[in-house]
Amino acid sequence: MVEIKRIGPADARRALATINRLLPQLSPSGKAVPLTIEELNECLGNQNFYLFVARETSGGGEQLLLGMGSIFFQRNLGRWIAEIHDIVVDKDHRGQGIGEIIVRHLIENARGFAREHRLPVKLYYDHLFLGLTSRPSRVEANKLYLKLGFVQVAEAKGEWGTNLYKMMIRPEE
Repeated sequence: MVEIKRIGPADARRALATINRLLPQLSPSGKAVPLTIEELNECLGNQNFYLFVARETSGGGEQLLLGMGSIFFQRNLGRWIAEIHDIVVDKDHRGQGIGEIIVRHLIENARGFAREHRLPVKLYYDHLFLGLTSRPSRVEANKLYLKLGFVQVAEAKGEWGTNLYKMMIRPEE
């Protein structure tokens, strides 16, 4: 059974190798500069940054990290915004619905953040803007975002372009 777990500073050393194995799978070149423990701890030390991993525990109790996704929250002058990043499922475990489990968890995390910060009471806007980007070549991922309720608001242009998706999160939903 797939379980979603938030990675905290205490988990950083144990998770670093898997994160560095997954990061190149996000890149069109298949390459990525390895993340250092200091960089990972800097991310995890930010109270508005959340990194989640999808994991499965074997019969022997060994945990296998299957994928990950991150979300961060930022306050600007008019509202809170949230962005989802780093959604990736290990190439050997794709097609099993793990990506959908991760993204659904991130959406629920955003909804919980909106409730916790009582957005309709404190701010002019009654919702949290949640965004993410995805390369057009990630066909299945792009289909998933639309299926889960994201709206594509911009289409990729040029070699480095990415599609932009947004969703409005209301705390009461």
